Amino acid sequence: MIRSRPPSSAPGRALRLGLLATAWAAAGFLFGLLAAAGLPGLLGLRSLTVLSGSMRPTLGVGDVVVVERIDPREARVGDVVSFTDPEDPRRILTHRVRDLAVEGPTVAFVTKGDANTAPERWRVPVTGTIGRAVYRLPLVGYLLVWAGSRAGRLLLVALPALALAAIELRRIWRPRPEEAQGTGPREVRGAQPA
Repeated sequence: MIRSRPPSSAPGRALRLGLLATAWAAAGFLFGLLAAAGLPGLLGLRSLTVLSGSMRPTLGVGDVVVVERIDPREARVGDVVSFTDPEDPRRILTHRVRDLAVEGPTVAFVTKGDANTAPERWRVPVTGTIGRAVYRLPLVGYLLVWAGSRAGRLLLVALPALALAAIELRRIWRPRPEEAQGTGPREVRGAQPA
């Protein structure tokens, strides 16, 4: 006797498709985040999330700025560059070059955020590197910061896993229509018992 299952109900099919769509959307979202954060690295670039409004309107809070590493002598007035904060070596600033001059073994920079009132003065060895902005991804930084948090990582893994688990558990635990009606399994004509 071969059991055949009738097609599932429309609400069940809709739920299954909804959960599957959620899992795919989460996977696509994760892929997009990884591409935004990781792809520049594969191309020798670096992505940085803008955490302050010092470069408004050019760069907004939450934007991702992708920078290329350059010799400091290649920078030009007007370039947006990323460099180590002269007052806090743990921070990276991204500001516009207002002036620069090669002075012996160093390049002296004057930079200022577009929205700031005061400039920064700093030096970098001519053998060093700085970053020059290549392009920006508006607001993607909010997602990257969230995805890098403990809650973000947990949800990015847990939501697709829960959606897939719900689909499978529903499939396993759902009673077959013939069992629910008490008619038992159907016999298919012409089938030979195994």
